[in-house]
Formats: sequence, C-alpha cells, structure tokens
Amino acid sequence: MPKLIFIPSDGPSEQELAEIEATVRASIVADYLTAVRTGNLLDQLAAEYLAKQIDQSTADGPRLRDELAGLNQPAAA
Repeated sequence: MPKLIFIPSDGPSEQELAEIEATVRASIVADYLTAVRTGNLLDQLAAEYLAKQIDQSTADGPRLRDELAGLNQPAAA
C-alpha cells in the first residue's frame, strides 16, 4: 500500500507535489502487479479502488486506471 506522506502546512512546491504523486502512483502500480502475479484478488481490487480515487481527484492528469488496464493487455508486436 502507498506510504503516508505528510505535507507541510505552508504547502509543498509544484516539484514536491509532482514527486509525491509519482511516488504514490508507482506504489499503486507495484501493488497491483504484485496482486495480479500472486493471484490476490482483494489486493488487486484495493489497488484499482485507489486508482479510481486518484483519477477522480486529478481530473486533468493521466488516468491511473487506464494505466492499470493497459498492464493486462499483451504487448503489441
């Protein structure tokens, strides 16, 4: 599961926010891949749920659910 990250009350910089978001997204992808590889449906659904929550909160960014769905597609030759 993603790590808890504390954000200072004076607010992080744009760069810090981007780094935090990238870390959380990478953690969710890693958790999803582990869940799929081990056949743990509950963890897979948890990762998909977190991806949905992130997608709803960041409407202008890349869709994490699309990224997870793409991991299930065979690579194009």
